Amino acid sequence: MERSYVSFAPTPENGLRPVRGAVRDQLARWGRGELVDDALLVVSELLGNAFGHGTTPVRLSLALHGRAGHQSLMIQVSDTSPGFDTKAIRAAWTRPCAPPSGGGRGLRRGGARAPAGGAPPNPPGPPVWADLPSRIA
Repeated sequence: MERSYVSFAPTPENGLRPVRGAVRDQLARWGRGELVDDALLVVSELLGNAFGHGTTPVRLSLALHGRAGHQSLMIQVSDTSPGFDTKAIRAAWTRPCAPPSGGGRGLRRGGARAPAGGAPPNPPGPPVWADLPSRIA
């Protein structure tokens, strides 16, 4: 079973409120309300990073995948920048105790909620993603 939703957050001036509302509504339509809090945290952190370090427009996509009892929510954010150091992103994501490299703790906070995540190397605008496991079937 796969369900997907794609949204565009074209400028940081619009703020995160409309995007967060759309994510909340989509999860409710899918019957996955238990994921709302973690998903909103991850979406906010990933979009904040894209707005702060990337180039607009920014794309957010959600995909609910798996079977009953083993579902997860894939959250992916990409922008149109020429790329970034994927090794540094992966290191920050997989080793949350690594010292920050001049930024906040957004990816580490997202990583605390999502056991899987990363940034595949396919510029321009490589997506950053997180996979949240569903707590109920």
